[in-house]
Amino acid sequence: MNEQLARDLEREIATDPRTNELGIRIQVRGDHLVVSGEVASQERRATVLEIIREHDTGLDIVDYIVLSAEPGPGGPEHEQIDPPRRS
Repeated sequence: MNEQLARDLEREIATDPRTNELGIRIQVRGDHLVVSGEVASQERRATVLEIIREHDTGLDIVDYIVLSAEPGPGGPEHEQIDPPRRS
């Protein structure tokens, strides 16, 4: 039942026109619904969580969703690299 609930929610998030997010993963761990993945904005994160709440699972939601614009812990720093000069 728990795995089916997680897959159903993932499918809903992937097919809902408000999100169409394919990279969201959901796991049921005890009384918690663990949501992880990457989205492009805070608004998209809020919409993903809203869709989950609409299903009233009775489970506490644990949000591990990260923003794609946020570098993760130990992630690479972005720097400007100039193209090679021709002589």
